Amino acid sequence: MHITSASREPLAPWIRQHRDRIDEALWTDGHVLFREFDVGGLEGFEASAASACDALYRHYGDLPLASASDNVYFATPYPKHLEIRFHNEASHTQTWPSRQLFFCLEPASEGGEWTLSDGRRVVERLPVDMLARFRDLGLIYRRRFIRGLDASWEQFFQVGSLEELREKIASTGHEIDAISENDLTVSYRTHALLQIPEHDTEAWFNQILLHHPDALPGQIDAMLGKHFRRDQYPRTVFFGDGSPIPAEWVRTIDRVLTECAIHIPTQANDVLLVNNLLMAHGRLPYSGNRQVRVALGDMREHAAAAVGEPA
Repeated sequence: MHITSASREPLAPWIRQHRDRIDEALWTDGHVLFREFDVGGLEGFEASAASACDALYRHYGDLPLASASDNVYFATPYPKHLEIRFHNEASHTQTWPSRQLFFCLEPASEGGEWTLSDGRRVVERLPVDMLARFRDLGLIYRRRFIRGLDASWEQFFQVGSLEELREKIASTGHEIDAISENDLTVSYRTHALLQIPEHDTEAWFNQILLHHPDALPGQIDAMLGKHFRRDQYPRTVFFGDGSPIPAEWVRTIDRVLTECAIHIPTQANDVLLVNNLLMAHGRLPYSGNRQVRVALGDMREHAAAAVGEPA
């Protein structure tokens, strides 16, 4: 759903007044785009996010917090000339947001569209045998935190020492494969699809295209390949029994998500509210000085052992 304000109404109170309509749209359309509203800068964006969510979340380690707020993050730091592939936010961890909001402070001079792909349609289009294997086995994400590459383990786990790190990892369902000050490797077993019993639906829900080496841009794969074996890249993903996900399956997943995608060009002050349970999101390459902020809310938690069971 796309909603345009004819009179630049303040966004936060408008959302509070129309919350029932917005909640319904998030389950029918998977997203709501607010355009030409008076957002009120970062403070107003946070207020709008608080109006759209029952509770905001400030402990997500994969995005850096914006200095102006405890509940607003910078967007994913990723090269502008590369596409951010489809993923459901935090689906590789124990806790993930039901809702995610994006605020465009400054649009790109060219490109930079938001991309969304409906996980319900993806389930309808993927081969039956592929879906059955993902349902049965789930996924194992393996993450290497190497100084100077990606987020640090301090940022991701929100800790300051190895002692705190061990305690935090024990509470998050991760398993430690290797640990030191400069190189931490952890694994996490979870689902590839999400059962949403209150809406009697199933959705494709994972980060395979952000973690599998065969989904990487060629130049990134080549750069990492100079330093690591492919099964030791900073981010990798396997079937839940540890077996590899075939490259041709990854290509099929990529194709189907792309076929199910919509592109949303951005304008200054756009706010995009996404149902993260249903919609994988991404970003197209761009030029210029694109500035986007992010808020997360209404967290859900998954028991790592319950692969294939409802969350």
